[in-house]
Amino acid sequence: MSKIAPYQLNLPPREISWLLRGQLLFGGFANQFGWFWLSITMVFFWIFGAMTSLNGIYFLLGATETAPGIVTEIEQTGASENDTPVYATHYAFRVERLEMDLLGHSYTTGQRFSPNQAVTVEYLRDNPDLSRIQGTRLGAFSPWVFCVVGLFPAIGLAFVGFGFLSGLRASRLLRHGKIAQGRLIEKSPTNTRINNQMVYKLTFAFTADDGRQYQAVARSHQPGNLEDEDQEQLLYDPDRPTRAVLLDNLPGAPSIDDSGYIFTDPGRCWRSLLLPTIALFINGLAFIFVIGL
Repeated sequence: MSKIAPYQLNLPPREISWLLRGQLLFGGFANQFGWFWLSITMVFFWIFGAMTSLNGIYFLLGATETAPGIVTEIEQTGASENDTPVYATHYAFRVERLEMDLLGHSYTTGQRFSPNQAVTVEYLRDNPDLSRIQGTRLGAFSPWVFCVVGLFPAIGLAFVGFGFLSGLRASRLLRHGKIAQGRLIEKSPTNTRINNQMVYKLTFAFTADDGRQYQAVARSHQPGNLEDEDQEQLLYDPDRPTRAVLLDNLPGAPSIDDSGYIFTDPGRCWRSLLLPTIALFINGLAFIFVIGL
């Protein structure tokens, strides 16, 4: 963000365009990294989701019936859980109510059945094509495998959530916040690195209109942007001065012109929305595909 003279910002409430809000909400590092991480890890999430067959939830929510069946074939899938092979058991059964002969297959960890063995088949009353042998599952992997894989996209979601909340706070402070000058009183390294650069926690002290002193905290892997002046301009919430943001540390790094108007480059804003849009679209399609398997 370009440097501005102290107190040159317009008085609140300030005009915040929708483009600027979009850049604040989605343009920060945490948000962009979160969406990038989600785009990568969700590929494996949905692959394992398809192999776990999330449509098994239908058996918990929908009406089911049972029918006698017979095992026709046992097939080793090549997958394994804890070094135990996963087997696909193929079977045939008949729905007398509909006078239909159907085929199906379900999965177990370790071989539990043998050819020509009589089994009890459970199927959805309204969709007999969706069936399984009682006590087995529809997907190659157990649900716990899917949960473990889900831990990785959860990290991305945490970054996205943090970035979104930071953007909301910055948007509110840009519109209603009061201006103050912060003095750096502490700088300490964190346990985080970005592009092999240490992320630092910088604490600034400032005095609000009530005459009391408060602190504003910023984290950055480029601390030089927050140390190049004796005092750094910040915005704080007059109703809760502990909520404050450094102008040189705003998510998405919007600009301020000589008249104090806060603006954003439309191209930069749309670029900040590109990753979230692509990730949401692809994952929406993947969700529909996996649930519909």
